[in-house]
Amino acid sequence: MSSDVQTATVPSEPQATLEYHWVMTVQTPGGIFNTRAAVVTVPAGFTRAAVFQYVHEQFEADYGSQLTVLFFALQPNQL
Repeated sequence: MSSDVQTATVPSEPQATLEYHWVMTVQTPGGIFNTRAAVVTVPAGFTRAAVFQYVHEQFEADYGSQLTVLFFALQPNQL
């Protein structure tokens, strides 16, 4: 006996996104300090650790991987 099972794809709702403002200061082994700030838009449910990694990778692209993070702040951009 066979059974025909039909499935339907329900259109998904657009995923909600949130805006966060971040600030990070790093120091290189050579003593260079750099502070940057920007706004990042992420899907709802994204973690603080994932945003930190994303921002840190931007600094690593410019200065290499031996960075010391001196400051990191992440806050919702909406007041």
